Amino acid sequence: MKTPLGNENGKIIFIINNGTLNGTLEIMGSKNNFSNGEIRDNTFESSGEIRKLITKIPYKVNETFEDNSLTAFADTKYRLLSIKGKEI
Repeated sequence: MKTPLGNENGKIIFIINNGTLNGTLEIMGSKNNFSNGEIRDNTFESSGEIRKLITKIPYKVNETFEDNSLTAFADTKYRLLSIKGKEI
């Protein structure tokens, strides 16, 4: 993920159950759950909060998964964050 402080490595765990997307975003030293995401073909929408120390940063993310690669943009009150990754 590209952040204001530079690139951050992380992990996203997706859980799809009855057409609903839930999971965990592990970034910046913390685990952050998200739930009630929507799935449309190979695109996803979800939202949650990134917690860092005492700060909570709400986000809404649009993700595309294609050819085992994830491309996403998380919109926060501070800026748009770019996320890219590979399926492992």
